[in-house]
Amino acid sequence: MIPKNKFWWFAGVSIGLTGLFISILTVFFWRQLTPDEERLLIDLFKHHFAYIFIAIFLLLTGFVFALDGIFHNYIIPVSRLAEEVRVIHSVNPSHRVKTEGSRDISRLAAIINEGAEAFEALRKNIGQKIQAARADSEEEKNLLASFMSELPEGVLICNADGRILFYNKQARNFLGPDGQAGGGDPSSRFIGLGRSIFSVIDENLILHALDEIAEKFARQERNVAAYFAVVAPDGRLLRAETVPILNRDQPDQVGGFILILYDITDSIETERRLDYLLQTLLRRIRASLAGIRSGIEAIVEYPDMAPEKRSHLQRIIHEEALRLGGVANETAAEYERHMRMHWPVVAMPVADLFETIRRKAEEKLKLNLRLKPMKEPCWTKVDSYAIILSVLYVLDHLSRETGHRSFECRFEKKPRYVQIDISWEGRSLSIETLRRWEAQPLLLENEGIGLSLREVMAHHDAQIWCAACEGAEKRPSLRFFLPLVSKDCGPSQPSMRIRPDSRPEFFDFDLFNQPGQTPELDQRPLKELTYTVFDTETTGLSPETDEIISIGAVRIVNGRLLRRESFDQLVDPLREVPYESVKIHGIQPEMLKNKPAIHKVLPLFAKFAEETVLVGHNVAFDMRMFQVKEALAGTRFINPVLDTLLLSAVVHPAQRKHTLESIAERLGIRIIGRHTALGDAICAGEVFLRLLPLLEKAGIRTLREAVAASRKTYYARLKY
Repeated sequence: MIPKNKFWWFAGVSIGLTGLFISILTVFFWRQLTPDEERLLIDLFKHHFAYIFIAIFLLLTGFVFALDGIFHNYIIPVSRLAEEVRVIHSVNPSHRVKTEGSRDISRLAAIINEGAEAFEALRKNIGQKIQAARADSEEEKNLLASFMSELPEGVLICNADGRILFYNKQARNFLGPDGQAGGGDPSSRFIGLGRSIFSVIDENLILHALDEIAEKFARQERNVAAYFAVVAPDGRLLRAETVPILNRDQPDQVGGFILILYDITDSIETERRLDYLLQTLLRRIRASLAGIRSGIEAIVEYPDMAPEKRSHLQRIIHEEALRLGGVANETAAEYERHMRMHWPVVAMPVADLFETIRRKAEEKLKLNLRLKPMKEPCWTKVDSYAIILSVLYVLDHLSRETGHRSFECRFEKKPRYVQIDISWEGRSLSIETLRRWEAQPLLLENEGIGLSLREVMAHHDAQIWCAACEGAEKRPSLRFFLPLVSKDCGPSQPSMRIRPDSRPEFFDFDLFNQPGQTPELDQRPLKELTYTVFDTETTGLSPETDEIISIGAVRIVNGRLLRRESFDQLVDPLREVPYESVKIHGIQPEMLKNKPAIHKVLPLFAKFAEETVLVGHNVAFDMRMFQVKEALAGTRFINPVLDTLLLSAVVHPAQRKHTLESIAERLGIRIIGRHTALGDAICAGEVFLRLLPLLEKAGIRTLREAVAASRKTYYARLKY
């Protein structure tokens, strides 16, 4: 309750109790009078009513002034003292009590300030000792953080639920936009702490990699890493290595994973150019060889040539032709091997590969693929996700084409390839149909890799034919050829694996144990939630007629204000900007030219803020500005909302001012960039973090309690 309301409640109750007491005394006194005394008093009251009324009025006025003096000199100052002392002990040791009141209150405030000086000096002394003790570990932490940040590879660390716990600069460059709208696609992906990795990398790719890791654990393989290729938002091709992090309490289970990203775009593009040049060179060499052989044939046709000369020419031409042919074949083979070296392939048993295909065909397509036992084990080297998706893609189309739901798979080992026949009953498949399938993109339900079946087969030096199974039945089949490799062709050393006892102690990965986003937000503690703190700048103060010209926001994750995970976008209002508003925010009209309009920016901001609680100062105005534009932008904000203005009124009801500047000064926060959207958002975020411990001491710990307490404040009545 605000002080003004408290005073009138206090005055009303005091006057009421005083009036009741006087009324009781008057009734008791009247009953003691005789009839003559009663008539005398009535006559006096009638003849001197004006004097009596003035006396009562002056008495009540003096009483009210006395109450006001008591209230403002003793009661309100005590409430403010309690609030400011809590600020000193909780969030801002440098704050000093400035309460005005009676002489006793002022003396008490001076004593509190003396204690605050001693408390701050003691705290600084202890802090210096702690900082000195931590100097070595902090140096190691900063060194490792700098090293991780500057790695040429992108590194992301995720918990078991796929929430990002760490990412370096290169990972952000690979996968995430810089927070600028720029008129881009509203579905642009953001990378940040606490966000889901599945919003930037296809979930099916990662789940497949984790399944592959689990299968390798079950087979007790040394190399348990999994590999896949992913296309970055800007079109670059990335090679991703997935490394498991074992659970501390259950070492046989994966508690998270590391993604290491390599940019292979340039190398593949360079090799494609070299491939073109090489193929051109080969064609020319072969043409020359044909000419040489023609020359030999011509010499043979003229038997009159001198025997010595003819023999000499034949020997030279023949040796040169053989040499050039050998060079061409050797170069082509070496180049083909080199071209496939950068594709993320790994050696694995053919039986394990097709057992996975059988299981996924049953789960995803409801198809029955019967595997005939292999006579002897053999290995191939493939990108397992691409090959599995390719075979499932073929099975899906084959089932649609033939109407069959059951197929048989046979294996036969050849000198350089393993032959896989997938057969069925009924009519055969035409080669034209197969070629049509090969040219189409690999898409299966909600999965796809952006390549065609023909391209995947070519990358793996694999082939697919229409054939008939050998034997008495002669059933139609599709025949796959996958290259054979040695079992020991994989990495000579096991890939990196982070064990529980090797986890660094100088990084804070508390999000491993944080609850997920699925429980009801209202019941979750405020300190466990993820927040988007935002602010807007506008052309005026009317949501119905004015326009947004800037949106700025930062994220709060695990109690930390992440300044680098920010959103800062100017917006073209498509109208003139009044000079009065320019004087406040400093955004000149020419700065807004060629900027995206609000219907493009608002969906991008909604994506940035999804799955978070929105926080702002006097946020009702900003939310009303958003609400007016929701229909135009085709988006709707359903996030829970907290207001630092209301929360300040909750923890400091006796304070007169709750502007952003006054709250920041009270909590010891330095304001930089005031009246810019991003600057105000950062300030509001710091204010919010300082308010959290004060709310907890006031018994407000969950989102539901914070919203309920905010609704009871006087400022919650403001409407826009």
